[in-house]
Amino acid sequence: MSRRTGSRTPSPYARAAVVVGVVMVMVIVAVLGIVLSRQDRGSVPADSNPSASSRAGEEDEPAAVTPNGPSSEAPGIPAGFSADEPGAVAAAVAYATASQRWLYLSDDQIAAAVTAIATTDAAPVLTDEVVADVSMARDQLAASSGPVWWLVRPLAWRIEGFHTSGARVSVWTMSILSAAGVAVPQSEFSTVTLDLVWADGDWRVDAVRDTAGPTPVTGPKDQPWEAEPFDERLDGFTRIDAEPWS
Repeated sequence: MSRRTGSRTPSPYARAAVVVGVVMVMVIVAVLGIVLSRQDRGSVPADSNPSASSRAGEEDEPAAVTPNGPSSEAPGIPAGFSADEPGAVAAAVAYATASQRWLYLSDDQIAAAVTAIATTDAAPVLTDEVVADVSMARDQLAASSGPVWWLVRPLAWRIEGFHTSGARVSVWTMSILSAAGVAVPQSEFSTVTLDLVWADGDWRVDAVRDTAGPTPVTGPKDQPWEAEPFDERLDGFTRIDAEPWS
């Protein structure tokens, strides 16, 4: 990223924009894939089948039980998915948006959550990286003078390949972050592609690739907001699937 030289002090808005960029990259990319991204390790064979198509302060809802999973709740993330294509999709959607919950967990809870969804080979190194990155993001956001709005939502998915012991699923996601004094309100659209391996009775993450977009433009009736009016307009709202923030 290019930098301008000079003695002028950046405005709080500009400083916040820099911070939010760091936080978004750190939480979305690092949490989902910096260590797991081993693109040479393919868990999906050549017979690919693409035909398958806050408010802060609230407690987590238990994971809803569906025929394809999740059927249980591992630390910080749904677990217990069916050993079929719909189960792989359900697991990929849950894992692609895991950072929604991890930001609100303690370091020990994050470590347990990472271990619960990663393959045995990836888990030890991934745990150290994710705990460090999320802890830093948590500390930065805790300095906010207002509520922290952090949402990661799945929008659509596509099966890239599937067989009985492995699957590759792409999930289109949207992330929203706002924290007065720290992060200007902004959204980010990403496509997260996960390689999953069926092991120990569940789908586990073997590799992740995160790419930007596709990203729509802002609607003609709306303009970007600053954090304070953003918070004021959302006063009294409770975010869906809210996690506590302190």
